[in-house]
Amino acid sequence: MSTPALTVWEAFAYGIIQGVTEFLPVSSSGHLRLAHQFGLGALPQELELPFDVLLHAATLIAIGVAFRREIAAALAWRPTFFACVFISIVPAGLAGLLGKKAVQAVGESWWLLGVCYVFTAVLLTVSERISARRALADSDRPVHEMLGDVTPKQALWVGLLQVLALLPGVSRSGSTIAGGLLGGLRPSLAVSYSFLVGLPLIAAAAAKDTLDGGFGRLLTEVGVLPISVAFVAALVSGLGSIAALKLVVGKRRLVWFGGYCALVAGVCFWMGFSQ
Repeated sequence: MSTPALTVWEAFAYGIIQGVTEFLPVSSSGHLRLAHQFGLGALPQELELPFDVLLHAATLIAIGVAFRREIAAALAWRPTFFACVFISIVPAGLAGLLGKKAVQAVGESWWLLGVCYVFTAVLLTVSERISARRALADSDRPVHEMLGDVTPKQALWVGLLQVLALLPGVSRSGSTIAGGLLGGLRPSLAVSYSFLVGLPLIAAAAAKDTLDGGFGRLLTEVGVLPISVAFVAALVSGLGSIAALKLVVGKRRLVWFGGYCALVAGVCFWMGFSQ
């Protein structure tokens, strides 16, 4: 009898890793790469990307649930806000289409993965210091009523940093929230805007992999039960992670995660040196 690609417990572990790290600013793609590199499960290398995209689809649902008010407000006809979202997603969308091989190369190198984690650590620390210096206090207004406050310049900050977030080890939530804070967004608005502009990109990646047929083979080789367990674990843990992130940003504690990313970078460099 052949060894299963993933046991139920291994699938559960992957779901928890994705759900927690997708929203906390520590790079879910980087942690998934670490899990693959350390040999969690026996998933074939060519199925790692479809599996990761499937887990991202689970956290896409978590975003929809947690930010339902903001999404409903965003769907209202607001030409300026739509223009800002366009500015924020186009750079990352183009980079994702043109730089897929470069992204994969980073994920296969301990040294490059470590450099990306160093970048995340520095970015989180610097953005929090700068936003604190600007005294960016939150508003009493509900976040869904502040979406119209986003300016094209702030959207560009988010968009440029979202390009770098394509690299494993560079946190998408961390970099886009940092971009919003550096651009002058209030903390709660920076969090919500970060995930609103991430929705189209995550959905596009899941749709592309579905059309490419990657999920069909994944279902055959991994099985319905492990995939279902991983999906539900990512969804549920993702909802908890979003609540934690809102608290962390509001309390100005991003620097904690900067320290964590620095530790992960150290592990990556140590693994690269020991090979």
